[in-house]
Amino acid sequence: MSMVFPDMITVNQQRIFLPFLLWWLVILWPPAELAAQKVITSTDFFQIRKESNDGMPGENRSVLSARMPWIEEYQFRTETRDFDIDQQEYTFRVSPSTGRKRRALTALYNHQERAPDFDAQELNCDDLADRYSQWLVLYLMDRELDILTRLRVVMDDRQLVLSRQAGSLDFDWSKLIGLRQDVTDLDLRFSTLKTVQARINNDLGLLEPNYSFVAFISLSEIGEAFPGNFKRGVDPKLDYELATVSYELELEKAEQKQFFDFAQLKYQGPHTDELEERFSVGLAFQLPNSGDKKLKMRELELEEQSLRKEQALALATDRAEYEEEVASWRIEFEHFKFMAALHRKEQEELRQISDQLKKKEGFNPLPLLAIQERAIRNELKLLDVSTDLYQNYLKIRERGGELCTAVNGELLR
Repeated sequence: MSMVFPDMITVNQQRIFLPFLLWWLVILWPPAELAAQKVITSTDFFQIRKESNDGMPGENRSVLSARMPWIEEYQFRTETRDFDIDQQEYTFRVSPSTGRKRRALTALYNHQERAPDFDAQELNCDDLADRYSQWLVLYLMDRELDILTRLRVVMDDRQLVLSRQAGSLDFDWSKLIGLRQDVTDLDLRFSTLKTVQARINNDLGLLEPNYSFVAFISLSEIGEAFPGNFKRGVDPKLDYELATVSYELELEKAEQKQFFDFAQLKYQGPHTDELEERFSVGLAFQLPNSGDKKLKMRELELEEQSLRKEQALALATDRAEYEEEVASWRIEFEHFKFMAALHRKEQEELRQISDQLKKKEGFNPLPLLAIQERAIRNELKLLDVSTDLYQNYLKIRERGGELCTAVNGELLR
């Protein structure tokens, strides 16, 4: 048939048949991007953050190291004698620097030029925390949607059974009314979850993506490895301020050791007395006993001590709060495990009861459906508790100084 079929089609029939065939091919074989939707994993999801932040200000900037001059100051002075230009006096003065002072100035200059962009760091860290929160929300919503889908099936079955029993004289209509109301509430919950999903996808510029949570970390895995080590260091801003004070203090010490103040060359205009000096050279020295400099040194030393104490106190406070939150998380996790074990025990006993009911002839399916619904609603309760555990887990990781460095979503894998 395939050999003779083209010969059986006339030219006019081909004009009609070929467009019709192409139309069906478009329907049956959609474009590749529609037929094979890309699966977004955790790595892909956090890569979106990197791509969106490529244009943000960063810290990688090249700064040339400065060289401080050997001469700190040049001065040129002139004086007149009775406004007589011929009797003008000229003075040229230079103030040299020292090697230690030049090194201290160079270090302070380079330190200030290479100052981190703390606002950009904070913005990137906040953005990463939001991305972790979004990935967690998407995972929890995915689980909740799965549970609600199974719950809706059971409720539809219950509604069908109750509708068939509605003709009996002793039928309790309040059960059917209450069930219909529960179905409406369930549909609203579905709609809310879908709205949150759509909002997150819109923020990321994604159109109905297919997320994969296969590698998502479980609470059991968190419980085994948690809390880990406290990795938070000193506050970068405090650390930078402390380094600035240290450089300034070193500069003050260098100035204290600078005994030579300046050298000058003076020229006095023509004189009638040929023996009177016209050129003179002057040198100036300073003693390191200036009250202002000692006061400045002491102020910097006190500021340095204050910053070090502030650093130590902030670090100790963060560590204490971290350990307290970890202990609280472990208590809640033990309660979660107790709930899970209790629900498993209940489900096993109810399963045995279901097996006994199925053996009876003409049994009422409503108790079996009630057992199924109870098991599914228990999953929702566990999901609510696990939501708090996951959220607190991320907060603890952030306090421990790990979240802002785990840029690829490692904390949830």
